[in-house]
This record gives sequence, C-alpha cells and structure tokens, in this order.
Amino acid sequence: MLSTSNSYASDSVDDQTMPFSSEGLCFPHRVPIAVCRRVVAPMHLRVVRLKDSLLKLSESQVTALGQLLPSLLCGEESSFHVFWREGHRVSNVQIGHSEALANQIAIEELEHERLLQDLRGCCPVPNDVASTLVRTRRFFLRMASRDPAIHFARVAALDSGVCVILSSLVRPLSRATALIEIFDRIRSDEARHVRFSRRHSYELGADTSLLANTAARIRGELVALLYPLGNSFEDLGLDADHLFRRLNMRNGSLG
Repeated sequence: MLSTSNSYASDSVDDQTMPFSSEGLCFPHRVPIAVCRRVVAPMHLRVVRLKDSLLKLSESQVTALGQLLPSLLCGEESSFHVFWREGHRVSNVQIGHSEALANQIAIEELEHERLLQDLRGCCPVPNDVASTLVRTRRFFLRMASRDPAIHFARVAALDSGVCVILSSLVRPLSRATALIEIFDRIRSDEARHVRFSRRHSYELGADTSLLANTAARIRGELVALLYPLGNSFEDLGLDADHLFRRLNMRNGSLG
C-alpha cells in the first residue's frame, strides 16, 4: 500500500520485520500540507477528556484497549494511503465526483488516525506490540491488489468489519463517553466509506458476485487476524466468538 508506483501493491509481501517508527506506526507518512489545517484539534483538550473518560473503565478494560489499538490504528494508516492515492489517480481518468470523495475520505482517515493515536497514548503499551504490528502490517499489504476494482471491494469489506467491531464496543464501554464519541465518529465515517468503496468498485468494473465473494473472504481473513486478540475482546466485555461470527457473515452487514 505504500508503493510509489501506479500499482496498488508489489508482487510479493516483504515478510522481514520492519523498523517501526517511535510512534509505533505500520505505515508512517507525512501529513500533506493541503490537509494540515483540516484535521481535528486541539490535541491537549482531547487527551484530557480521554484520560478522564478512561477512569470510568476497569484496569483490565484499559489494558485490553491498548492491545487492540495498534491493529485499529494500522488500518486507519493504510486507509489514508489508499484513499489519498486514489484521489490523485482518478483525477487522471476523469472521475471527478469520485476524486473529490476519495480526497475527503483520506482527510477523514487522517482524523481517525489522530484520534486513535491520542487514545493509544492514554493506554498501556502491550508487551507484544512489535509482533502485532508486523502481523497487522503484513495483513494489510496482502489486501492490496493491482486491480483497483478488486482493491476497493476489499476496502469495503474491511471497513464494514470495522463498523461491526466498533458498534459491538459501544455497550460494554458506554461509561467512557469520550471514548464512545471517538468510536461513534469513526463508525459513522466508515459506513460512508463502505458505500463509496462499493460504488467505486462497481464503477471500476466489479459486479455483485465479486463484491459478495470478496466480502466473505476478506472478513474471514480479518477474523483470523483478530483471533489472537480474542482475550482482549473478552476483557472489554464482549463475547469474542459471537463477534467473530458476526464478522464472518457473508452479507457484509455494517452491524
């Protein structure tokens, strides 16, 4: 996903352990100058609210959040690259409406990234964060395709899975209102991103069968990625098996 070429991925995934940045990012990037002034702010007020909000949760819940956040943040980083690049690519093929939407979505993904970075800074760093980041980065690299129609079918499937996860977390974490505001904001945006990605995939040549088959496969792979984090979902107050069954639903419901 970080390829600077016109393709969406290289022919093979580099399985070597990468040196992550000090912020623990999967896909480090500079913030484009054009969007610097449009991201959420001010940070210090958000962090104060988050810290106060997390005091409403148990220690085990906050620790579990720290376990899940690296994977969620990795997904947002990856999505920013996907939509930012697509906003530039489609301008060359004269899909003006899709260009504007892709650029707007890129900005929203950047805002999600900033929000989750704030939240992660309020949670303990898991001991196995490096291995989690390697595994998650590898997962998102495998999701890339040289065929844009397939690529955005996969993006739609992944984003719909994120909607299911975030909606499931609302009830057990309801006491932490600032946290729930972040999850609700991201879930609402991601639902729109799913609709864009599905429509854009159709525009690029996909059909209903490709979308359905892709959703089934990708959401199954998402469950495989998250399965080692099952205990963290349980500590948050979720039935992990039930969540994984919902993610595996073939219809790709947004939850």
